[in-house]
Amino acid sequence: MISRITGKGYMMLVGIAAIIGTPIAVWLSGKYLERFAYRIEHYGWIFVVAVVVTLLLAFLSVLWQTLRAAKTNPAEALKKE
Repeated sequence: MISRITGKGYMMLVGIAAIIGTPIAVWLSGKYLERFAYRIEHYGWIFVVAVVVTLLLAFLSVLWQTLRAAKTNPAEALKKE
């Protein structure tokens, strides 16, 4: 339950970053590749793979931290403080 709420917020932030960053990355890579005599095509799938990998890593890291916090005994945490 709590991991879904936390994960949803982070996935939305990563999605917004992907929506903003992907066109910028496509444009900048195109400008960079214009300077070379031998040109290559833009491969759109590489940007899709990058977004999927980023979403997967963000999800796994949020899930890991949430599960780690859920397993922590509150009494032990208070003793340490």
